[in-house]
Amino acid sequence: MTDSRRRGRQHGPAAYDTLRELIVRGRLAPGSRLIETELAGALGISRTPVREAMARLVRDGLAIAPRGGARVQLVVAPLTAADLQELYTIMGALEGAAARVAAALSPVDRKALAHAMGAAQEGFERVERVKPADFERMFELHNAFHAVFVDRAATRRLRTLIEQVRPHIDRYEYLYAGIVGPDYSATFAEHRAMVRAIRSGSAAGAERAVRANWDNGARRLAAAAPRFPALGQPAATVDTRRRAMRR
Repeated sequence: MTDSRRRGRQHGPAAYDTLRELIVRGRLAPGSRLIETELAGALGISRTPVREAMARLVRDGLAIAPRGGARVQLVVAPLTAADLQELYTIMGALEGAAARVAAALSPVDRKALAHAMGAAQEGFERVERVKPADFERMFELHNAFHAVFVDRAATRRLRTLIEQVRPHIDRYEYLYAGIVGPDYSATFAEHRAMVRAIRSGSAAGAERAVRANWDNGARRLAAAAPRFPALGQPAATVDTRRRAMRR
């Protein structure tokens, strides 16, 4: 194996992780063109690992090749109301299945899990009370609450499926959840209902509570749609990409 190919193998996963993070955090905006040479220069690596990372982004649905062009040109996948609804429905079904498993745990394990979920929720609510709101920290703590029961109760297959959907959900959560507030009392109440259902051992109740949280979350974001930034924003400049990639 040549040195260049070896370096490509080494940089490939890192290039993918970096580009995926930039897409999820909105630093590569929906609709932005993904130009191999520019991305390679911004990342300071060769084009080969960037090309491989871009191919993986396409497989994962985070980048697409719009139809109609004379040649293939990849762009960051757009964010749409229909996509939001589908993703939240899928995640509600997956996490709902995990909640059923959690509710079937032994009473001792359910009590410990409910306590951990309650502690995570308290941290989430505590940060929300600090003004001005730290939306990045709230984003992290919201995900941490859901991760408590998924990590402890979901089967390996469920965790794998949730991990595949999670980056797509995170794009909407990270970019747009902040405009749903400043009142997050409905979300907090739904989370507490999830904790109660799991503590009680009601599998059906736990699944309903989780699905309701995701269904209502989709409605809250959809209701804020008129305030969404324009979808398919212009491509970021090379300098903007470089600054973002150093963060």
